[in-house]
Formats: sequence, C-alpha cells, structure tokens
Amino acid sequence: MINSGREWDWMDNNSTLPKLKKDVVYFKKIKDILLYFDFQPLLFFWVTSDILNNMVLWTTLSYWKELDQEYTYWLYLAHLIASVGIILTIHNIKWASKFVLLHLTIVLYSTIKYLVDIFTPGSDPYTFQDTKNIIITFWYVFLWTWIYFKLKLEMLHKSLSNE
Repeated sequence: MINSGREWDWMDNNSTLPKLKKDVVYFKKIKDILLYFDFQPLLFFWVTSDILNNMVLWTTLSYWKELDQEYTYWLYLAHLIASVGIILTIHNIKWASKFVLLHLTIVLYSTIKYLVDIFTPGSDPYTFQDTKNIIITFWYVFLWTWIYFKLKLEMLHKSLSNE
C-alpha cells in the first residue's frame, strides 16, 4: 500500500481491521472477567500453589537460623497460616476476606521491611536484582489488594440484595 500521507493508512487494509476488532474484544473480555466474574476457583488454585511452595514445608527453623534469618521462617509460617485459612474458608466470603486481609498485611509488612533493608545506610549496594524484587513485591501488593477489594465488593452486593 502506498502511503497517502495519512497517519492511519494501515487501517485501510481490510485484513488489519478484523484483527484489531478481535484484539479489542479480547481485552474487553479480560476486563469483564476481572470486574464481574467470581474468582474463587482461581484463588483456590493459586493459594494451593502458595501452600505447596511454602518454605516452612521444605526447610526447618535451624536452616534459617544458620543463615541468620530466623524472622524469614516466621514470615513464611505466617504466609502458610493465612493461605491455609483462605483455603479452609473460601466458601465463606466473610471469613475468607479476613484471611486475605491477613495475607495482604503480611505482604505489605515484608515489602516495607525489604525496602527499609535495602535503603538503610550501610547496606549492600542497590542492584538490578533489587529492582526486580521490588517490582515483584509491588505486584503481589497490588494483587492481594485487588482480591481483598473484590471480596469486599461481593460482600457489599450480597448485603444489598439481602442474601
């Protein structure tokens, strides 16, 4: 196609329009899923994965003491308790939201502690690995916050409809 000087010449191509429409529909469906669909099955499998990957199940307290990171073991244990609580109460939104809030609080605490540790004077120099870890921890903060507010929104809808 010859460029006619218009900025959007590529849209005149008939093969591009159906693909563009498919992309828009795809993202609209993703948005609708995130806003309107129940997510308990996804939460169930994600938390089950968290439980199976929890370091408390695969290490001992003495392992963390040898690394001089005893608090890490207790942090993993708190994550395990919150995750098991979510699994056990996933059918009861009110109780599940309390365990999700506990999990969010633990994630917030560990994020803040990590940020304080890396920016404390005298600590190791800031590295690319620190940037990656910060992005990942902020992603988890966002994710658990979103889950918590979705649960609270669902509770609000149920209370308004007197279920």
